[in-house]
Amino acid sequence: MRELTIKETQQVSLEILYTITQICEKQGLRYSLIYGTLIGAIRHQNYIPWDDDVDIMMPRPDYEKLLKYLEKHIKDYPHLSVFNCDQCKKYPYMITRISDNRYVIKMENEKPYGMGIFIDIYPYDGLGTTKKEAVKYGMKGDRLSSMCYQATRDHFAIETTTSIIRKIIKFPIYAIAKLIGKNYFQKKLQRLAGLKAYDKSKYIGCVVWLSGGEKDIFLRKWFDETIFKPFGKYEFRVPKEYDKVLRHTYGDYMKLPPKEERIGHHYYKVYQK
Repeated sequence: MRELTIKETQQVSLEILYTITQICEKQGLRYSLIYGTLIGAIRHQNYIPWDDDVDIMMPRPDYEKLLKYLEKHIKDYPHLSVFNCDQCKKYPYMITRISDNRYVIKMENEKPYGMGIFIDIYPYDGLGTTKKEAVKYGMKGDRLSSMCYQATRDHFAIETTTSIIRKIIKFPIYAIAKLIGKNYFQKKLQRLAGLKAYDKSKYIGCVVWLSGGEKDIFLRKWFDETIFKPFGKYEFRVPKEYDKVLRHTYGDYMKLPPKEERIGHHYYKVYQK
């Protein structure tokens, strides 16, 4: 099998993104580019050159409608597969990935479960009407998703952890998580998701993967309106208040990081079947 370059991987995931967002447009479903993909759209009008994945957010009600649509119509997209914990029992996350099955990904610290090049779809839930409520609820999800993630690692690794305290406690957490197993944490997260209505909350975020803590908790009004921005050869929706969203999470997002930090933060290699 031939290993793909990052640019080749980006081209494939761009087409997955286009297909899924076209479904959203036709079905009247809300979505927006988010995280590094949003930075790419605003700063580069394309991928961040060294970024190796695609992220979009969807309000929980729209996310659930998309999954129901794909259950009925995935056969119309012969190269695509849906990965989430309902569709694949070995899948380790609580977000959905749409994968192109003409490719295969070999993870560095994860058992294979048949996924190819993919895009991430983050379901955003309501987190509450006050900042205090949102942080308390969101951080409960963060703790559970961290344990779920550790439970599915093939072996212990520091990976992107930088905090000294987090480095110290990471191995005990890993050991406990492996002992309990991912199914326990996934069930807990499933019960946590959707408890607070997206459209009635002042604050929103992906409660099943709130890895950035408070930086991943947003005001819903920032996402209420979207506009189109160029991304490669297509245009996709971004929050009209994208500057507030990005500054909240990243600070000065228009400033390029140091050269030594311009690397992808995922641990896998991509091959064409």
